[in-house]
Amino acid sequence: MTDVVLEAKGLELRREGLPILSGLDWTVCNGQRWVVLGPNGCGKTTLVQTIQGRLHPWAGEFTVLGKRFGKTDITGLWKEVGFAGEALERLFPETLVLEDLVATARLGTIGVLFDEPSAKDRKAAREELERWGLGGKFRQPYRTCSLGEKRKALIARAIAARPRMLVLDEPFAGLDPAAREGLIAHLSQLAREQPELPILLVTHHVEEIPPEWTHGLFFSPQGFCCGPLGKVLTGQNLSEIYRREFSLKRISGRFFLLPAGH
Repeated sequence: MTDVVLEAKGLELRREGLPILSGLDWTVCNGQRWVVLGPNGCGKTTLVQTIQGRLHPWAGEFTVLGKRFGKTDITGLWKEVGFAGEALERLFPETLVLEDLVATARLGTIGVLFDEPSAKDRKAAREELERWGLGGKFRQPYRTCSLGEKRKALIARAIAARPRMLVLDEPFAGLDPAAREGLIAHLSQLAREQPELPILLVTHHVEEIPPEWTHGLFFSPQGFCCGPLGKVLTGQNLSEIYRREFSLKRISGRFFLLPAGH
């Protein structure tokens, strides 16, 4: 449970030469589940893309799953870092059905235009879809699914590839309360079934943090705050992050953000 899977030392990330994130020191170990919080434009998405090997650091040291950027070949990271997020959804063809979406994860393709998934891959895909409550929708086109079903299918795809790390980029965005709570329950179950799997969850809302989550990385105008969730997730830290006074309550392992004075 103490094996390091991600380490950043003085990490600086830029886009088109402009600093997006600077001076990040951060370590993630097996068995830890991190929530990444911060205002829009603070660098959360840029960090997620770097973890997948899609972007490269401007400065500092960055190592993911034993691969140090700039020193070793990182082209295989996409196979080891499971990802679910809107950036991937834009690439799906309209006719893509859920079984093909999940079954092709191990091939590193989207759909069956290039390689045909094996019978083993398809069996694993159906089992994963069943686990996420999508067992009756194997042949349903992805584009016709509800938003909640789409988010579950994306996570099922990421898990089906048996990743060493899972990154979830704002999976609750746009969901109604029922779909949100259903997805939180599924993520809680995943944490219990695969307690060794490190998971990074990017979100704007503390209400979306499952009870099983252990650590937090918070972006603020003053810098970064990271550590065990019980220590860093406080009303004071959230007030600094979002530049407005808040209070925080915890009920049955879940966090709820309230205006100051409540």
